[in-house]
Amino acid sequence: MAAQDDLAALPTPDMITLLFKCHKSTVALSVLPTTPFTEIKPLLLSALHSRNVTSLPNSDAQLPEDPEELEFGVLADKKDASKGWVPMEIKEQEITGPKGTKKKVGGKDSVLNESPLGAGLSDGAWVAYRVKPERKEPQVEDDAKMEGTPDIDIEEDPGFDVVIPSFEDEAE
Repeated sequence: MAAQDDLAALPTPDMITLLFKCHKSTVALSVLPTTPFTEIKPLLLSALHSRNVTSLPNSDAQLPEDPEELEFGVLADKKDASKGWVPMEIKEQEITGPKGTKKKVGGKDSVLNESPLGAGLSDGAWVAYRVKPERKEPQVEDDAKMEGTPDIDIEEDPGFDVVIPSFEDEAE
């Protein structure tokens, strides 16, 4: 876990403040833009533990002991929060460049997944957090069945539980 001194350190002008959201709660953390997410996750858990939070807001899910069990998400459209959230981690994929050259982008060691700077986050950016959902492993019975589209039961992503406040009058 991150030390209490890390949480109590005053922000400096070169730091950015990220707003970590889950359900109706928000945790503000000031970090350097180059701080790796592997260091931000324990800092977030320490901030929650310092306030005696033991489970995710509006959930029975306990906060994980291992910070790597946390998953971050960003807005699908920065100008329209109603479009929801997408996981921040960019999966490795192969793309074809303008000259027909192929290269791999994303993946665990990608600069996009390393830090807020690499992910394009700026001061005041919203970041959703959740415990990583468990994924069902596809079961392959034999190689002959692998022709065509495999018959795989893919579990629906539960999404990020973030409630965005609105200024509309509620019906009474």
